[in-house]
Amino acid sequence: MSNSLTLPGIVYRIEGRILRTSATGPFSDELVAAIPSVISDLIVKLAQQGKWGQIITFERNAFGTPAAFAEFSDYLKSRYQNPDTNPVTALVFGPSVECAQAMAPKYLKCYQDAGVECCIFEDYATAHYWVKSKIRQTSLLIEWNDKYKMGDAAMDEQHQEIFSRAADVIAATNRESQTMCALRLYQYTRTHFSHEERLMLRLNYPDIGQHIAQHDELISKLDNFLQNIAKDNLIKAELEEFVSHWLLVHIAKVDSKLATFLKA
Repeated sequence: MSNSLTLPGIVYRIEGRILRTSATGPFSDELVAAIPSVISDLIVKLAQQGKWGQIITFERNAFGTPAAFAEFSDYLKSRYQNPDTNPVTALVFGPSVECAQAMAPKYLKCYQDAGVECCIFEDYATAHYWVKSKIRQTSLLIEWNDKYKMGDAAMDEQHQEIFSRAADVIAATNRESQTMCALRLYQYTRTHFSHEERLMLRLNYPDIGQHIAQHDELISKLDNFLQNIAKDNLIKAELEEFVSHWLLVHIAKVDSKLATFLKA
C-alpha cells in the first residue's frame, strides 16, 4: 500500500501518524464521490500506529451544496464509529480560498457530528502544531519501574535509558521524528549490549554465548522497526510488544542472571 495517493482534485499523503490531504474543490454534489475507496486502507494503516490525525487543506474553492454536505455527514458517521480510533482533524482554509468563510463551519459540523475532534485554521503550520500536540501518546507497557532494577547501577541506568528512548518512538508524530528517535534507541541499545558483552568477556561469564545470541536477535528486530518507519509502516502494538519482550525476557531473566553473577 502506497503512502500517497493522487486523484483529480485531491491528494493524500501519510507522514508518520498524520494524514495530509489537499483538496482543490469546488465540490458540488460529488464531495463523497471524490473520496477513493482505498482511503480505508490508509486509515487502517494510520490507526495501527495509535493516535493519529489528519490535516485537510483546501487549496482553491471550498464550495459544497447542502445535499453534498448531508451526504458527507452521513459518510463520516459511518467511517468513524470507534471513538478510540477516530482521528484529530484540522481543516485549513487559507484567506485566498473561495467560499471559505461560508463553507468552513459546514465542514466543521460534519466532523463534529461524527464524533471527531476538529478545528479550523487559516494556515498549515498552526494546524500541524495543534494536531501534533493532540496525538502525542505514551504507553503503559514502556514505562520504567524500579522493580526492574538488577542491583548493578550501570546496568540499571542503561536499561532505564532504553525505556526512555523507546517511549520517544511511541510519542513521535511524524516519520522524521520517528526515524530520529528510533535511531537513538538503536544506537544506545547497541552501546548497552556492547558494554555488557565486554563485561562478560572480561569476567569469563559462562552463559556469554546465549546472552550474545539474544542481543543479536533484539538488534535485528530493532533494525526491522527502522525499516518499517522508513516506509511509514510502524505498528505501535508491535513496538510495545518488542519492548515488553525485552523487559520480561531479557532483563527479567537473562540480565538478572548476569547481575547475580556480578554480585557473586
